[in-house]
Amino acid sequence: MTSPEKEKPTPEHARSLFAAHGLKLTHQRLEIYGELTAACDHPCAETVWRRVRERVPTISLDTVYRTLAVLREHGLAARVPMDGDTARFDGDISPHHHLACECCGRIDDLPISEFDPAALQESVAGWGRVRDAQVVIRGICRRCLESGAGDRGLADGEPAPVPGESAKIQ
Repeated sequence: MTSPEKEKPTPEHARSLFAAHGLKLTHQRLEIYGELTAACDHPCAETVWRRVRERVPTISLDTVYRTLAVLREHGLAARVPMDGDTARFDGDISPHHHLACECCGRIDDLPISEFDPAALQESVAGWGRVRDAQVVIRGICRRCLESGAGDRGLADGEPAPVPGESAKIQ
C-alpha cells in the first residue's frame, strides 16, 4: 500500500536528529519515522504499520504505537487533533494547520500564516503555558462534493472513516 509521499529523510539525517533528542536509532524506528515523514495523508498507526510491514515483515503493531509515542514525546511527530477514536499522525512538525473531510476522512495540510500562536500566548497567559496550537478546519472535501458523497454526509457524532481502514473516495 503506498501513500502520497514526500521525500524520506536520509539515514544520516535521521541518526543525527535522533541523537540530538537523545534517542537510539534502530532499523524499525528509522522505517517508522521515514514512513511518517514521507506520508502526506496523516496516517493512523495501523496504516503506518501496514506500510512499514511491506519492508519489515516482522514489525509489530505494538512497536509502531510505542515508536509513535516516543516520536511525539520528543517533538519529532505530532498527533492531528481529530474527532473519533483513531489517532492520526503528522511527521511534518513545522507550524501548519489542517483541513479535514468529515465524509472520507482525508486530512490535508493548510499552510496559513494568518493564525499567530504568539498572539494566543497573551490571551491565555493566565491559564498557563501554551506548547503549540493547531487549527483544524472541518468540512467536506472537493472530491466528496463532486462525487455526491458529501450530499449523504455523516450523522452528527459519527466518526469519519480513516483512510486505509475502510472504503474511501478517490
